[in-house]
Amino acid sequence: MGVQTPGIKKTLDEHINLLRVVKGLMIAFLITLPCFLGFALFLTYTDFPEKHTYIAVLITTVLSVLVASAYSTKNVKSKGWMNGCFVGILYVALLYIASSLVFLNFKVDVQVMLSVVIGAIVGCLGGIFGINLR
Repeated sequence: MGVQTPGIKKTLDEHINLLRVVKGLMIAFLITLPCFLGFALFLTYTDFPEKHTYIAVLITTVLSVLVASAYSTKNVKSKGWMNGCFVGILYVALLYIASSLVFLNFKVDVQVMLSVVIGAIVGCLGGIFGINLR
């Protein structure tokens, strides 16, 4: 009778709960869609300069990732920062892919890389916050 080592799946489940990450992503996009819709209406009916839209996207990203990563880690036993970071990076990646498909503009520039870094950092912070909510 030998000692059994935990499998890869069990190790991943302890550190990254994929179901919670997916739920967190859904929450992030449920926050994002109304924010973007409201901002689009605001842009349509005001003379707000479109060059400042990146700031609105960044604020929406930060709020969405913070809430989603905190939610996805509130019942995780350990590594909340890792789960939160995973949520942040996936969120930014999916947002980038969606916007690239809509605008037919696939390019990775400083703005895209900054968004990924911000998503990862905010996700880590939200994950740390979420795991401490227990």
